[in-house]
Amino acid sequence: MPSCLNPRCQTVYTPGTTQCTNPFCRCLLPEALVAGRYRIETLIGMGGMGVVYRTSDTFEGQQVALKVLTLATNKTDLVIAIERFRREARYAHQLQHPNIVPVLNFGQDGQLLYVTMPLITGGTLKMLLKPEQPLPLEMARRYTGELGAAIDAIHHHPQQIVHRDIKPSNLLIHQDDQRLMVADFGIARAMQQDKPLTQRGWSLGTEHYIAPEQEQGNPEPASDIYAMGVVTYQMFTGLLPFQAVIKQHTSGLPHPSELNSALPVAADDVILKAIDTDPTRRFQSGQAFTDALNAALNNQGIWAEETIAVSNPVPLDMAATLIATGDDNAIVRMIIPENPCAKCGRENRQVSRFCRHCGHSLSDTSPLVHEVCQVGYISDSGRNATSNEDMLLIVQGLCINLEPPPRPFGLFAVADGLRNPTNKLAKGHESSRLAVETLADILLPLLSTPLVGTTRHNYSTPAGNKQISRSLQRPTPPGEAILEQWIRDAVRQANQVIYHCNADYEATMASTLTMALMYKRHLYVASVGDSRAYHYNDKQGLRCITRDHTLAANLVEANLLHPDDVAKSPKRNQHYRYLGQNYTIPIDIFQFKVEAGDLVLLCTDGLWHMLPDERIHQFLAQEEDPQKLAITMVEAANTAGGEGNVSAIVIRVQ
Repeated sequence: MPSCLNPRCQTVYTPGTTQCTNPFCRCLLPEALVAGRYRIETLIGMGGMGVVYRTSDTFEGQQVALKVLTLATNKTDLVIAIERFRREARYAHQLQHPNIVPVLNFGQDGQLLYVTMPLITGGTLKMLLKPEQPLPLEMARRYTGELGAAIDAIHHHPQQIVHRDIKPSNLLIHQDDQRLMVADFGIARAMQQDKPLTQRGWSLGTEHYIAPEQEQGNPEPASDIYAMGVVTYQMFTGLLPFQAVIKQHTSGLPHPSELNSALPVAADDVILKAIDTDPTRRFQSGQAFTDALNAALNNQGIWAEETIAVSNPVPLDMAATLIATGDDNAIVRMIIPENPCAKCGRENRQVSRFCRHCGHSLSDTSPLVHEVCQVGYISDSGRNATSNEDMLLIVQGLCINLEPPPRPFGLFAVADGLRNPTNKLAKGHESSRLAVETLADILLPLLSTPLVGTTRHNYSTPAGNKQISRSLQRPTPPGEAILEQWIRDAVRQANQVIYHCNADYEATMASTLTMALMYKRHLYVASVGDSRAYHYNDKQGLRCITRDHTLAANLVEANLLHPDDVAKSPKRNQHYRYLGQNYTIPIDIFQFKVEAGDLVLLCTDGLWHMLPDERIHQFLAQEEDPQKLAITMVEAANTAGGEGNVSAIVIRVQ
């Protein structure tokens, strides 16, 4: 059944419903068709001027970005909202420049106004900017030049358009050549013709990037230069100007070179001139700003000299050793709050005696002491493979978002990147990493990010005689039954990420994925492909939990192949189900209770192809240390031939 794509809504609807009925949302649902040709797939973003979706253009057979404004629920004046939306479509359609996102089509479908644009999937500049981490000089220089070229193209329009909302989230990075592209003309204005659309004397723009004159309601082309200067300051320093003032504890704006030692002092005056409060003292064009900055960066003085001279290259054998020391095939995290409360699971200072969130005594023993699983893991390229395309995920933490009391959880996954016969942009390791990273990105916030606490507001009437109290209650924590839905949604999202990457880059990325979530000695397993999950205990022995999605497994089910011959069959590597195959794929889900002392094994086919179940049973029955078990089994698989990558995660239930 379709569910709302808005992460703050996610209401589930009956099949055939095309739009969310929540009056505060009104998002289109998956598979809805706009203008008879654009089929909704996923939500890209939501903003003041509309909602952007990833869609399939059924006429052209390609994926495009679709920006939609719903007329019936727009909060601003309807006539103004429509005019702004049409203005955005008109301006972007008229501006043809490699650093400006073009408009492909626009129109109206019932109560929907829509604009289609090329799908830019390289992310945004905002995603590249990290606090106090400047971009590399050459990257920041290139982005500044491309932004300047785009701004000049906007200003050179016959009607002298002013964008008015230059900021990192509106600066997209193209997936093919990594060029910067300006998007979102939702509040742009042509100075020579258009009438102002700002309502009730309010200024439009984004707080930290808005020029003083624009804040007063008088935007001009120099206002975009100011915003460009703020973005440049942020790229070269990792901080917004106001953040730099706070960090340096100064009354004036710190020079960029004080925050980035790699930046020459000559660049300071250039960047600060662009963000001068007086618009007449700024650069008159993006090109002038770019030229001055390039001149400052090219004349670097001592910064251009090599600090360390390398006389001899690194020997090949040493280079191989250095590369091997890095673990690119496993993501390991521990999400443990400091001094967690045994009742609500929230973090507290070590010296606290009572929880600052719920008041519960902190003298109780935390469940983390006795319920965290023992885990061992290893990923090896095998004897015959030249690269390792497996990925492992090992995360343990405290789940605080289900019914209290909080309990530890363990999230584990193995993914095996697949190659196609022609090896055309298969990118096996990239696909397996995408799978486990998406899994973590979806599930970890659901399990361990605190929900908003209760807040009480008191409102006085004009007479002052009566108070009205309103409480924003913390949402009721869901029960454990929701875990299966969370897991299914996470695996579904991992599949769609790889599927969309294939469409964007004309690649053939594919991966298997088997994941396990342990919570309150209950095991939830999801599987796609032929990476396996096993369960072992002393009473029942070993059993394989998952089903292989290969042609060899189908032959076994049809009694055309003996189970012992699967590992030798040439059809064992012919998968009929894997991540990235289609937009939607079936996902196998299993769940059952486990006991203290039980072992759970997740492994890629490189292990079970080499070791029959009887050998795996022997290993698990003889050794208690999970890490030794993982290493021993991988070594045995390599000794038996090591035909492919070999990866294993061994979990002992506490």
